[in-house]
Amino acid sequence: MIWYPNLSMKLKKKIQTSQNKCIRFCLQLDNRTSVNSGHFKSINWLNTFDRFRQTLNSSAFKFFHNNCPTFMKEIYHIANQSNINTRQSYLKLKQPLRKTNSGQKALSYMGPGEWNLLPNSIKEAKDINSFKHKLKEYYFYQMQN
Repeated sequence: MIWYPNLSMKLKKKIQTSQNKCIRFCLQLDNRTSVNSGHFKSINWLNTFDRFRQTLNSSAFKFFHNNCPTFMKEIYHIANQSNINTRQSYLKLKQPLRKTNSGQKALSYMGPGEWNLLPNSIKEAKDINSFKHKLKEYYFYQMQN
């Protein structure tokens, strides 16, 4: 899913349309039925964008728990946490400065950006399965609001 940000909007829309068709098929809905967040939640699927975000955040979670490939250790860097008691500095990744749009689509830029936006209650999960479960609930909650 790391290739996702480099797709054109047209291709992203085609992928989402295909997923919507799969949901209609699984739920035995009419071809013209509009797919909404309730449909996604009923079959426990995330839309393509949120699935991409889940993949990014899972890689950061694995980094913090020393369970990532070696190349991730070169990409992610823990942010300076001089004031460890402040909520803003807790479990944060350093987001490098990128001046070009293509640089802002890199894993080293997008990963820390997404990770730093998560609430600490999700980041503090004990294992990857509970992390993904909490993250999915968080995305479903965001979809409804």
